[in-house]
Amino acid sequence: MTNAWANPSQLGATAAAELVAFLDARGRMPDQAALNRQCIALLAPVPGEHILEIGCGSGALCLPVAAHVAPRGRVVGLDIAPEMLAAAQQAIDAAYLPDSAHFVSGAAEALPFATGTFDAAFAVRLLLHVADPAPVVAEMRRVLRPGGRLLVMEWDWETIAVDHPDRALTRRVLHWRCDHHGGNNWSGRQLRRWLLAAGVQDVTVTPLVSTVTSAETSLAQSLWRAADVARDGGAISDAEHAAWLAVLDERLAAGQFFASIGYFVVSGVRAAGDL
Repeated sequence: MTNAWANPSQLGATAAAELVAFLDARGRMPDQAALNRQCIALLAPVPGEHILEIGCGSGALCLPVAAHVAPRGRVVGLDIAPEMLAAAQQAIDAAYLPDSAHFVSGAAEALPFATGTFDAAFAVRLLLHVADPAPVVAEMRRVLRPGGRLLVMEWDWETIAVDHPDRALTRRVLHWRCDHHGGNNWSGRQLRRWLLAAGVQDVTVTPLVSTVTSAETSLAQSLWRAADVARDGGAISDAEHAAWLAVLDERLAAGQFFASIGYFVVSGVRAAGDL
């Protein structure tokens, strides 16, 4: 897949199709599907609520949230890429929930909604791609009604654990990927500070650990990509790349593969009387 995240507002047709396919496939993987379910449970949408998702992508989370708030409520999905919004609308239409979802093109740093509009706002796997999260979180808080809920989730790449015999090589692969590819891979540990700085109240942190034993998971595929980008970036040699992945292939074949990563869900509220 091309690095379509680099400038999602200017996706070409091919890159947009690739990104939609990638997001849809990732959302169906068991590790990501489990994380999505846990996020929705923590968001706790109820019928009749008006909920905003920032960076909705192809609608993987809007769809189940819409089902929770229907029939009188609505989820609004915002994304900067019109191709993502079109894919999200198709998913909602296919689920026969068109009246429970609405999609809007816009920038997260300047949300096109009035102050106090929503009962809840959330962003999942978004802030690691944002150069400056402060205005995004501030805008999420602004559009909440007093007492409204704000929830964000990100991974922390440096929490990855991989069962591999070569510790030094594994650290080189993972540290290079953490520091040089894919955005701010320490975003998970920074979420609490960002919410507090934005004036969010009653901030709580819920750690989620995603463990995988199969190649058909998002984390496993991320490890193979990590080896590729470490090699391409000169952090490891071709021989080290081949050797590191050979062990993972062997353990997968033997049913002995194990890896995990930590995510953080951080949530809070806009204080009552805060307008």
